[in-house]
Amino acid sequence: DSGSIGLLVPLPLFVMPCASELPESFQQWVGKERCHSKSLLGNNPKHILDWDGIRLRFQWEILFVFGGGAMLAYGTVSTGLAGWLAEQMSKAAVGEFVFILMVTTVVTFVTEVVSNMSTMSIFGSIVATAAQIKGFDPVKMMLVVCFSSSFSFMMPTATGPNMVVYGTGLITVKQMAKMGLALNIAAIVVASIYTCYVLPCFMGSTFASLPAPGHGGSSN
Repeated sequence: DSGSIGLLVPLPLFVMPCASELPESFQQWVGKERCHSKSLLGNNPKHILDWDGIRLRFQWEILFVFGGGAMLAYGTVSTGLAGWLAEQMSKAAVGEFVFILMVTTVVTFVTEVVSNMSTMSIFGSIVATAAQIKGFDPVKMMLVVCFSSSFSFMMPTATGPNMVVYGTGLITVKQMAKMGLALNIAAIVVASIYTCYVLPCFMGSTFASLPAPGHGGSSN
C-alpha cells in the first residue's frame, strides 16, 4: 500500500553515500561544485539522509496530527456518520441550485477528514440516485461531488500539500484552519454557480449522451 511505499523509498537514502563520498572521477564528471553538501547539523554528511539531523530537527508532532486525522477519518466512515449525512441530504426537498450548494458544502467539509476517494465512494452513488429521483442530471451531480471532494484547505491532514506546508513550521493549525475556511467558502460558492449555470453551457447536450452513474452499458 501507499504506507509501505512511503517507507521503502526513503530507507535506502540512509545508506546511499553523498556525492562527496563518491570516487574522485565521478565527482569530476558530475562537477565538484555539486558534490558539497551540509547536513541539518552543519557537518559533512556521509549519506543522502542523515539520521542524527532528522532526529533532532524533524517536527515529530506532525505524526500525531496525521495519526489523529486518520483516526477521525476512520471513525467518520466506520460509524456510518458520512453515509447518514449523505442519506439525509438526499431527502431534502429543494431546488437544483440549493441541492448543489448543499452537496458542495457537506462534501467540502467531510473531505477535510476523509480521503477524496472515500468521500466519492460514499456520496457519489447516493447523490446520483437522489438526483435521478428529484429529476436532476445525475452526471452533473457526480461532477459536483468530484469537484467538492478536492476542496481540502483547512486541515493539515486533508491532503499531502497541506501537510508539507504545515511541516515547515511557518504556519499553525489555527492559521491554516482560518485561511482554509475562507478558501472553502469561496470554493463552495464558485463551484456551485459554475456547475449549475456555467458548466451546462460548455457541455451542452453532452450530459444527455453520458450514461447515468451505475447504469453504464454492459461490457463485451
